[in-house]
Amino acid sequence: MSLRVLAALRALGGPYGRMGLKLDGIEFRHAERILRALAEFREGRSRLVLAFRHPYGDEPQVLSLALSAPLAREARRLGVAGPGRAHARFVHGYEVPMWSGPLVRWILPRFGAMPVYHAKLDHASIERIRSVLRDDPYPLALAPEGQASYRSETVPRLERGTARLAFWCAGELRKLGRPERVEVLPLSVHCRFYESDIAKVERLVAKVEADCGLPCGAARETESAGERKVALAARLVALDDRLVSMAEFYYFGAGHRRGGADRDARLKALMTEALRRGEAAMGIGGEDEGDLIARVYRIRQEGWDRIHPEGDASGYPPLGRRLADRKAGEAWYAMRHMEFVDLCYYLDSGYIETPDGSAPPFGRLVETAYSAADLASRLSGGNISQRPNALRRTAVLSIGSPIELSSRYDDYMKDKKAAVDAATRDLEREYITCIEEFIDERER
Repeated sequence: MSLRVLAALRALGGPYGRMGLKLDGIEFRHAERILRALAEFREGRSRLVLAFRHPYGDEPQVLSLALSAPLAREARRLGVAGPGRAHARFVHGYEVPMWSGPLVRWILPRFGAMPVYHAKLDHASIERIRSVLRDDPYPLALAPEGQASYRSETVPRLERGTARLAFWCAGELRKLGRPERVEVLPLSVHCRFYESDIAKVERLVAKVEADCGLPCGAARETESAGERKVALAARLVALDDRLVSMAEFYYFGAGHRRGGADRDARLKALMTEALRRGEAAMGIGGEDEGDLIARVYRIRQEGWDRIHPEGDASGYPPLGRRLADRKAGEAWYAMRHMEFVDLCYYLDSGYIETPDGSAPPFGRLVETAYSAADLASRLSGGNISQRPNALRRTAVLSIGSPIELSSRYDDYMKDKKAAVDAATRDLEREYITCIEEFIDERER
């Protein structure tokens, strides 16, 4: 990690947030919890994991910005001690530098970020993360979902690695005779979009409709805001059905029969077929070797290993280099199936439905429109880097109650799986509580 780079990034954080992330501001809910957790960490009373939700894709950047000036301002508002020069050591998927470009590849290690592998055991990476959690002057920050989950108001999937790391640290501290406790602090991340931007969302949806051969809907000036949102929701439902149908045509052909399956069952069949094709192209895996996201991880790992193989290829003969290039090209095409599932796994139906047919929340409409555009992109070879980010917004960080795991270490030693599962369920409950509070505040 480079302190000079960190200082430069802090100085550029404001303009980057406004122009790059389109942030008008960052707000906190229950900020006293993170201020207290950071103070206790700074004073040597705890080791801390900042466990943030990952629905939009840019949460590490948002959280990093939040830990500087916005959190200091919030501390002054609350009349409590500020966080000092707060920072966190972020964990990221090893593949992020590969698809995000040379600038990100240069920044991440100098920012103190650390890669993690989902589909293979890398002792050096794991030991580096453990060392930071146990001894570093900055807390560890990671996403228990493992990757972007594309929806802010549901918690579709949490991995158990966060609890495992925290219990490991508790055990290490006990062996060393150190008194710090280990805390996991849940951070639920939300965006408040502005309904005055509904025309931009309608234009985005119209663009995808045209791309799919659907007639483009249009809002009438006489419609109220609520009527426009209801109409937009209906367009998004129809667009979703067309996207699923076009994916079925691609994967199953023109003669495919749905057999009365509902939309979610159709999407599950598509994801299963997409993974089968990706695995077959790579010569790996199988249906009985893990859940869908575990299979996504395996395809992703194998694909990047072929595109960026270890070792020096300069000694290859010309034909050997051409064969390696061909193998990398085939891997890229196989990974398109993985990218399709990476998004679709989280897109179950009903997110914009309301019990009485009233207007859905605007934020959910925005997320659904972004996902529709993203799905169209991935069907034609894209990935998360092409996901739209067209609207200005205010980020809302809702801080859950800390989950202290040192006191559960004896239970962990008796039954590791049960203790990890219980801690993960507690983390999920905190996220759900934060989401419910955000929804209640929005509807007041």
